[in-house]
Amino acid sequence: MNTKPHTVLCTVGTSLLSNLRRLDATDATVPNAQVLKEAFEAGDWLRLGRSLAQLDPTAPIGGVEINTLAQLRSHPDLALRRVTFFVSDTEDGRHTAEVLRHYVTARSDLGLEAEAPVVVPQLQDARPRDFKNHGLRNLVRLLGDHIQRAGGPDFVAIDATGGYKAQIAVAVVLGQALGIPVFYKHEKFNETIAFPPLPVSLDYTLLGAHADLLVALERNATLTEADLRDADPRLLVFLNEEKVDGTRLYELNAVGQIYLTGFRLSRAPRLKLVPARDRKDPTFGNDHHYPAGFKDAVLKVWRENDFIVTCHTLPHARGGRPGLTFRVAPEKNQPTLIGTYGRDNWFPRFAVVMEDTSRDVLTFAADRLNQKYCAETR
Repeated sequence: MNTKPHTVLCTVGTSLLSNLRRLDATDATVPNAQVLKEAFEAGDWLRLGRSLAQLDPTAPIGGVEINTLAQLRSHPDLALRRVTFFVSDTEDGRHTAEVLRHYVTARSDLGLEAEAPVVVPQLQDARPRDFKNHGLRNLVRLLGDHIQRAGGPDFVAIDATGGYKAQIAVAVVLGQALGIPVFYKHEKFNETIAFPPLPVSLDYTLLGAHADLLVALERNATLTEADLRDADPRLLVFLNEEKVDGTRLYELNAVGQIYLTGFRLSRAPRLKLVPARDRKDPTFGNDHHYPAGFKDAVLKVWRENDFIVTCHTLPHARGGRPGLTFRVAPEKNQPTLIGTYGRDNWFPRFAVVMEDTSRDVLTFAADRLNQKYCAETR
């Protein structure tokens, strides 16, 4: 697609407020130093944003986010119309967001619309474990939501200049995974630079094979070694490991969230709807030992999803997760979308038959069905 990104998503730190805390109101090298200091100390973010808008945007006092905006606005590979700031879940983060929003509004020459700043839950430095296990993942999810809202990766650029080092790194990796241009400016650089694209791609066969586990983890499930006994060892790169009372527990990490978000935004196909005349009622074998609710669950899945042609039962699994889950697995040497209904240590399975049996389509369908029906959040 021959288009230029029109939306820039900016990670934000607190360099602006740090600069203002250190500012001497009598500093003759900073225009309006006294006005800036008074507005900062009064918490008058509107006045502060408007006062900063009167300065040279490259002035160090403005902080790295302001320093990059004017350069990105005139970048030949971009056609920016709007900006969204992603800030930490801290008082300084919220205040910085307010200042930047008023700054962009006052800088009419930029021609940018400042969307409501996004406070990233648990992205803070007071509780490192929450920062690692939740804050960074929340950042990925929220960036993904706004990428989708802007129309997809082709319409977005990322300014990964401000914020915690881990926050910047996560934004860079997400951008690289989606082919989004990522920009950065060090405080000693005279210009904003673009990260060169990396010649890498992600293997999403792992997602199809473990779609049920990954969605459960995304919903803050905690898995044990027993849960991962039959999992591909490569899955561990997406997990944080914690030892609690001598037991190893696993949670989804930021890389795992990037993996899921990357597939949903860059590889997700359209699911072809099946005309009503071509759909066939699910069929069940002669096994009378189905747990209560199994047949109703299969019928519900078939009725509620028009991309499914039919369903039919398969031999029971020897184990699995409780509830209704889906994954892509070989069946008679063919990749097959398989549902499992785990209840009371029974794990009856059923094949979900679709017209398109390509692996990406089956993987996307498994992910969608898990998001829709997986209620396991232990």
